[in-house]
Amino acid sequence: MGSMALATQAKAIAVEAQIAAFDAIKAQPGARLSLAVSLPFCPSLDLACDRASIVGQRVEEYSSGLIAEIRSLAAHLGPKKSLQSIHVFGAAANDISDITIGQIFSVILDLFDLASDTEISFELDPRRTSRSQLGFLRGLGVTELKLQVRDMDPTVQDAIGRYQSAELLEDVIQVGRNLGFESIGVDQIFGLPCQTPETFASSLESLISLAPDWVECYQFVKRARHFPHQAALLDEKLPSLADKLSMYNTLNECMNSAELTPLGLNLFVQPTHRLATAFIDGDLSLNAYGYHCHEATAVLGVGLAAISELPGMVLRNSGSAELWQQSATDGLLTEKMGLDNDNEQIEFRHLLRQLMCNQPVMFNPDEKPLAARRLAVLVQSGLVEYQQDVIGITEYGREWLPQLLMDSSPAFRGI
Repeated sequence: MGSMALATQAKAIAVEAQIAAFDAIKAQPGARLSLAVSLPFCPSLDLACDRASIVGQRVEEYSSGLIAEIRSLAAHLGPKKSLQSIHVFGAAANDISDITIGQIFSVILDLFDLASDTEISFELDPRRTSRSQLGFLRGLGVTELKLQVRDMDPTVQDAIGRYQSAELLEDVIQVGRNLGFESIGVDQIFGLPCQTPETFASSLESLISLAPDWVECYQFVKRARHFPHQAALLDEKLPSLADKLSMYNTLNECMNSAELTPLGLNLFVQPTHRLATAFIDGDLSLNAYGYHCHEATAVLGVGLAAISELPGMVLRNSGSAELWQQSATDGLLTEKMGLDNDNEQIEFRHLLRQLMCNQPVMFNPDEKPLAARRLAVLVQSGLVEYQQDVIGITEYGREWLPQLLMDSSPAFRGI
């Protein structure tokens, strides 16, 4: 069989698998879903950015394709489905007009049902927002803001070409509080160029002083092949593994001193925050886009490079703007990439997420032999441990698992 025939056969198998996943969703008409919407706009990328992005004025073309994809997805799902959460993300997802954002939300609200407890989060670049935009997002029903920060140290900001002051962040957070957003969080990346344990500690202290509801901390991994602009980052300016481990220890010490509750390996929340309550109650879930206060749901990803987590499979939309635009406009399933329907991988991912959300976890290796095999490697490495039929992460694991699992880019996260 020739290469073209093999490619055609592979596409056909992929489409069949996707249809089977949608059929599984249709078979549970009362089950609620999560929707992740990629708005990959950015006027200028900083060197640490690891999101698929469109730089330039292609907003109208992209939004038309996105709306077409949402309509096609809703048609594949059958009768109107209810959403447990909506997450809007991108390199600078808020760098578009309120009118365009409103059009996208209008289509979502028309095709899906929302409940009073539906979580709606919006990632935004705090340098490119305004009081009026924040008010507009709150009026649309957005409940949570995720402020992209990276780092607060001037030397690190200069190294990656991203400048923002503590005063600006404080203003955005205060405006958000006054507008009634239920949750406002910030991110902090470790492993950035020119970062040291000392500057990292200073950046954390600066963020904590702003009293966000949560701080999310991921490891930066240079991937110039996937993100060509990162080639400008000199390897000799990146911190060593020893320094990154020191930063992670500093992270835990700073958050403990601030009395923030640790969730998993990378999220620290105020003790009264709903995520902390969900963690205690065992209702916390984790997907490619972060932690949630509800049971794990199927995730529908729309837009450039969006990730979907459907029954029995994980999909990633094309990272090529041209390929994605064509498939979205045509309403096709054939341009999905990164198809993963390996039962062992999916079982193992589910187990890791249980560990991250509800440590420790009851586990019977006889019931899940595929996941048990993968887990045995972590046990042998001392990263997790069995105690009778309960499995949990060791102290050694808390030091090393972030290096293995917690990447800043959703497409590359180990879980």
